[in-house]
Amino acid sequence: MRKHRLAACVAAAGLVGASAVAVGALSTTSAQATAKAAPVSRAQTVVGPTSESGGPSEARCPEGMRVLNGGYNAVSFSQSNGGEPYDGIQANAPLADGKGWFADLMTGRVQARAVCVPQAEAPQVAVGPTSGEHVDSDARCPDGTNVIGGGYYAQSWYKNGWGESQDEVTASAPIWDGKGWYARLFAGTVQARALCS
Repeated sequence: MRKHRLAACVAAAGLVGASAVAVGALSTTSAQATAKAAPVSRAQTVVGPTSESGGPSEARCPEGMRVLNGGYNAVSFSQSNGGEPYDGIQANAPLADGKGWFADLMTGRVQARAVCVPQAEAPQVAVGPTSGEHVDSDARCPDGTNVIGGGYYAQSWYKNGWGESQDEVTASAPIWDGKGWYARLFAGTVQARALCS
C-alpha cells in the first residue's frame, strides 16, 4: 500500500482544493484526512552548509523526518586557466541512513539540499554494492516497493597529473523495471543509492 501512497495523496490533495460537489463520492472529511497524509504537504527543505574545497556537504533532516529527495548547488566549480571546467560531481545522493542528502565535488565547494518529510511517510534508502571500474552498481528496492528517486556516491574518481577530472558519471537513473536505481562512472567505481516506496 505504501508504494501507491504518494500518487494517491497527490490526487487527493488536488480534490481537497475543489468544492465538495466536485469531489463527488469522496466526502470532504475523508478527502481532508487523506490530504493530511500527503508527504508533500508537510515537506521541509533543508540547506546544508557550504563545504570546504573538495569536501562533502550534508543537508540533515530535522528530528522525526527523513529525506524524500535532494540535490546540490556548486558554489565554486574548478576550471582551467582557459576557463574549461575540470571539476567532478563525485556524490549526489541520499545519506545511507535516510536522514538527509549529501553532495561532494572533486575540488570545488558545494552545498547539499534535502527535501524532508515525516519519517512515517518517507521512502526507504537502498544502498547498492560498490561497482568495479566501468561497471554498474545496482541499488535494488525491497520487495513490495518501487523506486521513486536515487543518486550515486563515487568511491574512486580518475584525475590527470594536474588534478583535473578525467572521469564522469555516465549513468544515474532508475533501473528499467522500476525496482531500483543504478549508477556508472566512465572510469572509476561507484555506489548507487535508491529511494524506494
